[in-house]
Amino acid sequence: MNISLSDTKPRQGQKISITKGIAISYYHYFGKKDLILLLIHGSGGSKEDFISIFEYPDLTTYNILFPDLVGHGNSSKPSNFSYSMADQANILYQLLEALCIKSNIVLIAHSMGGPIAISLAELLGNRVVGMIYAEGNIDEDDCFFSKTIIDSFSSEDWKDRGFNQFLLEFQNNPEMTAYATNFAKAGPVTIYRSSRDLYKVSKEDTLLTRLVQLSIPILGIYGAKNKGKLSSEIKLLSKYPIRFIPDAGHDMMRDNPEFFYQILIDYLKQF
Repeated sequence: MNISLSDTKPRQGQKISITKGIAISYYHYFGKKDLILLLIHGSGGSKEDFISIFEYPDLTTYNILFPDLVGHGNSSKPSNFSYSMADQANILYQLLEALCIKSNIVLIAHSMGGPIAISLAELLGNRVVGMIYAEGNIDEDDCFFSKTIIDSFSSEDWKDRGFNQFLLEFQNNPEMTAYATNFAKAGPVTIYRSSRDLYKVSKEDTLLTRLVQLSIPILGIYGAKNKGKLSSEIKLLSKYPIRFIPDAGHDMMRDNPEFFYQILIDYLKQF
């Protein structure tokens, strides 16, 4: 049985300075089990994408941490940051250090959060004991959105017209209201630089190899509406089990949170 969000949710997000010019906004919930669930959102997302996790008592027995990535949500948006996957991972590593988190970690990564999670796991070594890869990028074919941005717009053209063009489309789509709000908050610089590096990293086609080299249990998750549409599905399935979220697309945590979080509950039983 679910319980009220207000019974478990931290009353407000916290914020901590990581380096000069970069402060990270995050939720940190302390459960009884000595295992950290670190949730990483995608491009143009925010920590609020995962807010429903607090509704599930089987998950609030764990320690839960989920931040806004640099440039997203209420975290800093420095103009001199690269917004690369590796640099985002490095900031998350520093966040864990700043919060004195030494427990083992399960990474739960959505979309662009996937490549960031891989880089973070490489930094953390054997402290990462598992990973949920929720439509995370694997290859170039996963980059429809980021590739469209980089192929269609220069950096200046994106700031002048492209960003607002996409934002208007999202705002006019009732199914993307929440994403439109997060996308607007991220802004054009964050989205463009994130897209540029995400496309580059995905195009290198080394992400699956790097996942395998982690030697940890990994579960792939896809929205059922996207079944058969992404080449990463076939590649991931060649190495790992995959689950599909019924009545859900890419924004699976919001489309069908009950099913999404039940998959997490089942996966975590092995630890």
